[in-house]
Amino acid sequence: MTRYELLEILKEYLKEAKIDCFVAEVKGIPVLKATLTGLGDNNDGSAITEINFIDFDELGAPALQAFTTVALNLDKDNLEPCELELRDYNLKYVVIGSFHVYEPYRQIYHRYAQVLVGDDAEQVEQAKAMLNVVSTQISACYDDILRYAEDAE
Repeated sequence: MTRYELLEILKEYLKEAKIDCFVAEVKGIPVLKATLTGLGDNNDGSAITEINFIDFDELGAPALQAFTTVALNLDKDNLEPCELELRDYNLKYVVIGSFHVYEPYRQIYHRYAQVLVGDDAEQVEQAKAMLNVVSTQISACYDDILRYAEDAE
């Protein structure tokens, strides 16, 4: 199975769950883009997740990455303090991946990557499980992360 084929399978999986998504090419790399909704304590938050493969030839297995933008337009003067607060938050509350500030776009993002092992069917199940865990992590932390974003404005 190709990387593109796996992303198409994940796209159909997300669409069955009523998640708006599509596969696009970004600089020649296939990327599955999905809008996560119903996040946070009030189930009214949203975030954009981009899922793509990253090269990790050392293990001889594909690595799937989920990069989720949670907050945008942070005050440029408070990017560093926000990043410091997020580092502490990651250590205390984040089970998988981590939240950080991406300075060029003044955003808070969550990143998680996982190596997929086994045959095609096993890799599909691992990728689906990864998406479920990442979305659960994002939702559980969503309100806290937005508070950090607001504090940085």
